[in-house]
Amino acid sequence: MFKTTKNETERSIQPATSLSSTGATCMVSKGTTIEGKFTSNEDAQINGTIKGEVICKRRLLMGPTGWIEGTIHANSATIKGYIKGTIIVQGVLHLESTAKVDGIILAKAIQVESGAQYNGECKIGERFVKEEKPLAAVA
Repeated sequence: MFKTTKNETERSIQPATSLSSTGATCMVSKGTTIEGKFTSNEDAQINGTIKGEVICKRRLLMGPTGWIEGTIHANSATIKGYIKGTIIVQGVLHLESTAKVDGIILAKAIQVESGAQYNGECKIGERFVKEEKPLAAVA
């Protein structure tokens, strides 16, 4: 009555999105909420909600369902979701067409796609990110 073939079992345990396809090694899934400090020494993909400080020593990938309220420190970042707070990027910040940022942007460089929105202060250049807390402090 409830027979399952090996192929059906293998398909049922496969993740919906492969981390290897995004390059991320840490993922906060849609429907997940984290309150407090989130730290990753590796690439991180955020599809859920974080309220607090986010420190990503490598690349931060934020999907369209991602939502962060707080301060973000990242080496590089691609944003498709919503940020309310401050984002500090040591390298390139890429705001894709679905991105919305309300707050302060400090980045060495920025790429903004048509449709992306940001409201607040935006300072671009190496001198602005050098003044902020270095990512090297993340253990």
